[in-house]
Amino acid sequence: MDILEMKIKAATPTIEVTRREDIEEANRQMRECVKSGKRFELKISRGVASDFGGNTSGYLNPSASTNPSPVTMGDIVEPLYAKTILAAIGSPLLTGLKGNYQWPVVETFDATINDEGVALGDTKIDVTKLIAKPERMGVAVPITREALNETDDLLRLVCTQYMPVAAAALMNKIMFSTAKVAKATNLVGPFVNVKASNKKTYKTDAPALADLLALKGAVLGANIMPEGLCYVMTETTKALLEGTPKWQGANQAIVDDAGKISGVPVFCSSYVAEGTVLFGSFKYAPQGLFGEMSIIIDPYTLARKNSIDFVLNADYAITVLREEAFAMLSKETTTTKP
Repeated sequence: MDILEMKIKAATPTIEVTRREDIEEANRQMRECVKSGKRFELKISRGVASDFGGNTSGYLNPSASTNPSPVTMGDIVEPLYAKTILAAIGSPLLTGLKGNYQWPVVETFDATINDEGVALGDTKIDVTKLIAKPERMGVAVPITREALNETDDLLRLVCTQYMPVAAAALMNKIMFSTAKVAKATNLVGPFVNVKASNKKTYKTDAPALADLLALKGAVLGANIMPEGLCYVMTETTKALLEGTPKWQGANQAIVDDAGKISGVPVFCSSYVAEGTVLFGSFKYAPQGLFGEMSIIIDPYTLARKNSIDFVLNADYAITVLREEAFAMLSKETTTTKP
């Protein structure tokens, strides 16, 4: 079986995508392999600039026009980024990472007062919190040959649209879940281990303005920089706050016409628990894709169903640099006595 696997791998056509123009060639080769029933492997990689610039959060932003690095997998990353609200909330996404990458330290140093001629002591930081520990993220999409034969664009869409959507859904789930996602070891979002002082509750149907501002106070009170703060909730919760006045008799709702709460923007995601409001500075929860993103087109495994299996594999990591940068508000659950 090992010898057969080696022979199959040796006979598998492979193309390395390093420029946008390569997508056209990859699409052509994939079509030829699909027609002839051959397995095909597509490897997509993207370089990362040595300096971190390009957006206000201090990290590389693949969708920014001022990005100093060459975009070599934009056709994959940009659809993925667009299908999440992660770009909007300011969570950095770096790609093409190599080795044991450590996130830059952000606002964690303290100055001290010293007497004249006294040597400064070392400032200690918890390096273990800054090391990215990637885990494998995979997507499998079966497509029938009939569907592929009916349209010339479906092959490209599977690789550059459908699969990134599935990957983006998992990234959203990890980012906004309050519990560790199934099978995840190191992929822990910022709201799994929220500090006890940053966990707030409310009892009424809708959170009061004071409850929501308490989240802001808890985060800013921990010396978190005020740039990039935002609320994240479901559309249902946002609609409820759009109909709730700031205080009794006020002629303005908690969520104003600009979609903000006291100047802080509100974003919505279906991956937030209903009735829960998340708050934070998401630049302290950077994400990374390590190495190459591999897409394998397999015409053999699902041959009995006359289908072709599209499989994407990538090493993904998320790191919470400062837990105190995040807070959450949840509705108290009431128990009825028998």
